[in-house]
Amino acid sequence: MVEKLKPTIDQIKILSNASRLQIMALLFDGEKTISELADNMGITVQTVHHHIHILLDAGLIHVYREETEGNIVKRYYAVEEYMMDSSSVWHELTPRQKKKYKLAALGIIKAMVNRGIRYIQRCEDIEHEVGWVTLEKIPFTEETMEQVGEIFKETSKKLEALKDENADEEITVLISTLPG
Repeated sequence: MVEKLKPTIDQIKILSNASRLQIMALLFDGEKTISELADNMGITVQTVHHHIHILLDAGLIHVYREETEGNIVKRYYAVEEYMMDSSSVWHELTPRQKKKYKLAALGIIKAMVNRGIRYIQRCEDIEHEVGWVTLEKIPFTEETMEQVGEIFKETSKKLEALKDENADEEITVLISTLPG
């Protein structure tokens, strides 16, 4: 069963930064070190370290395990929850906070697209078709958003069933709503 993270208003404010939200997204996929996060995000280890400590202090992530290699201690960070549900505190956010959070979420989407582009550029040949995109414009009403939420839940369950820990390669499936 997919668990949900019900963040507080202070945690939403912390996640209104695109880098921190992207770190969370990467950790939803599984535990990672600061170096692995920096490589995935294309930013410095020092920058990731800064954001990791903010997320740790906010209780959004935790140290999953530690490994010692020689004199170096590698910390693996993780988040237990899979889906983020900000609906319980959304009404408490100011319009500016909502805007920052939405922009940070779009920043994650941009980073995922850029990572996909870099992957395709590195590959000489991709065995399977990748990069499907479908866009549907629907009315922006409370009723349609509730229906979309149900579709997201159903789709997440189906995608969860497809996971294979032994797979050689993975794809990122992005399910999102966007304004406009």
